[in-house]
Amino acid sequence: MNKLQNSDLEFEELFAQISPEVAATFSSEQIDTIKWSFNYRRWTRHPIDWRISLPILGWRFYIIFLAGEERRSLQRLMSERSKYLLWTPGNILFMTGFLGSLIVFMINFCALIFPLFSNSPTLIYPTSIPWLESKIECENTGRYWYRDKCWDQEHSPNF
Repeated sequence: MNKLQNSDLEFEELFAQISPEVAATFSSEQIDTIKWSFNYRRWTRHPIDWRISLPILGWRFYIIFLAGEERRSLQRLMSERSKYLLWTPGNILFMTGFLGSLIVFMINFCALIFPLFSNSPTLIYPTSIPWLESKIECENTGRYWYRDKCWDQEHSPNF
C-alpha cells in the first residue's frame, strides 16, 4: 500500500467519525484540502521513532528517540538551537546518569565475559582419579595417594 492510499484510509477513518450533518456541509475543495494536509504531514514520520513511558519511583517519564533525515530549514534550525539549549541542568543530570549506567553495565558485562576466555584457572580443586588403582601407578604419574585413592591437584573446574 503506498503513502497516498494510506493517507486516504486515515482520512476516511477520521471522516467517518464526523456526524453526517456536518460532513454534508464540506465542499469538494475543502475535502481535497483536508486530504492534502494528511499527505503533507507524512514527512514528519521518522524511520526510527521510539516512544517509551517509564514509571520510576511513582513518577512517569516519557522518553522519545527520533532519527531520520533532517528536513527543517536552516533558519528554523538556528532559531530552535537558541531556544532549546542542550546544557541545561536536567539534560546534564540525565546524560550523567545515562553514561554512569552505561559504564556500570559495561564493567559488569566485561567481568562476566572475560573470565570465560582466560587460560589461567582461577581455582584448583583436587579430584580423585578412579582408573589409577595402585599407589605405585598413582605416584608414577605425578599424583599423590591418600585414603586408598589417587588424587590430582591440577584439576580445574573448566576441564
